[in-house]
Amino acid sequence: MVAMALDRQIARLSKILVDSEGITFDEAQVRLRGLTLEIVVCDDATTPAAHAAVLTAVSVGSRTFVGGVRLVGAVDQRLNSALPLPTQILAAAAELVGASPFEGPPAQQIQIGAASQLAEARTVRAWWNGWRAGIGTAGECTICDIGENPLCGIVGGALAVGAAFDLARRRAVEFPTEVDLWPSVPGDEPPAFTEVYLPGALWLVGLGNLGQAFLWALSALPYANPADVALVLQDRDKVSEENWATSVLVRSETYGDLKTKVAAAWVEAKGFDVRRLDRRLLASDRLEDNDPHVALCGVDKIAARRLMAQTGFQCIVDAGLGRKASDFNRYRVTVFDAARPIDKHFEGQADTAKGNEIPDAHAYRRLQTEVGDCGTAEIAGASVAAPHVSAIAAAVAVSRLIAITSACPCRVGEVRRLSEPKPKAGPQAIIQARAVQHAGRPLRRDNCAGAEER
Repeated sequence: MVAMALDRQIARLSKILVDSEGITFDEAQVRLRGLTLEIVVCDDATTPAAHAAVLTAVSVGSRTFVGGVRLVGAVDQRLNSALPLPTQILAAAAELVGASPFEGPPAQQIQIGAASQLAEARTVRAWWNGWRAGIGTAGECTICDIGENPLCGIVGGALAVGAAFDLARRRAVEFPTEVDLWPSVPGDEPPAFTEVYLPGALWLVGLGNLGQAFLWALSALPYANPADVALVLQDRDKVSEENWATSVLVRSETYGDLKTKVAAAWVEAKGFDVRRLDRRLLASDRLEDNDPHVALCGVDKIAARRLMAQTGFQCIVDAGLGRKASDFNRYRVTVFDAARPIDKHFEGQADTAKGNEIPDAHAYRRLQTEVGDCGTAEIAGASVAAPHVSAIAAAVAVSRLIAITSACPCRVGEVRRLSEPKPKAGPQAIIQARAVQHAGRPLRRDNCAGAEER
């Protein structure tokens, strides 16, 4: 067989198949290009949560089901989403974020909303209720609520795509599976989505797959006046082909652009007040009084995280992902403040140096004949990633931000593999961050003590 050209757009996704199944990159690319996904939009899928689920499933699914993602069902309804998409129709919005037609039956199917005659028995169904979201089979009757919380829609749509991808790889999927975005102690009830404050000033460090997922989640929130939200976007890297399969804001026309430029274009369309910082975080950096003092961190370097301890952030919500085919479905979200400093947490840890070793496996030996030793070593050392994991981690992180902004207790640590039934969880705490700013007031009252003082 003549080797095909390595498609760098899906190289990091191909590594999942190569490293877990022992196939070649040629075989992995053929498999991925043959994967198709059909999203059934039910008649009752009309809420912000439902449309967040649909659009998230399209966006992350189109980067995993490379053969195409199509919508069927109630697709011509009016768009009900705060995402900055220049259309009023759901089907058109889906095309803008990656939907595309394909011929024949789909490899996998997911359903958004209640039972539909278009759904098959093996269909994965997304659901949401309060601050919880999950997946089950099409025949299960987990009830969706009125769908005010778009973060739960993001999680439901992303979980459904992840399950469909696992099924396409002939992996076992645990049904039902759920994520609780507002875990509380027994006896306490989480506030309604309309009773919380939304964050009003944030500094984002790192605008790769996690950073872009943060912005997707933030722009799905229903801010009454987005111009009241101040963001600082910091990164020094440029978009490359390898970012396409992992990062929801990347398009082929953005290759070579700074990641800050791509991110800024998205949130400026939302109407946020944006400032770019096109360089890495430095040890000498110090915040000024008017800077956001709450940070969202999505970098992949421990050294960069430790620098943030001296910058002046009162609160840092930090997320991390797995890097290998064996743990790519793992995420971590940790909250740091004066009582839990980020440099102490990572004390004694160091970044793993990228080696030049090429695995002694047929796939990598074959790849050497195409891209050479240096190119093969680069691919071998690259992390693997799937965008549905980033979307879920981002929704968890933004939910923690909302709890902090609303002066509610929040879980300060959470680690989870999506294949496991529950996360490994840290304690709850009220984060001491006096400089937290919120944008506007909740639609109804707030039920967390202390929020009025903010």
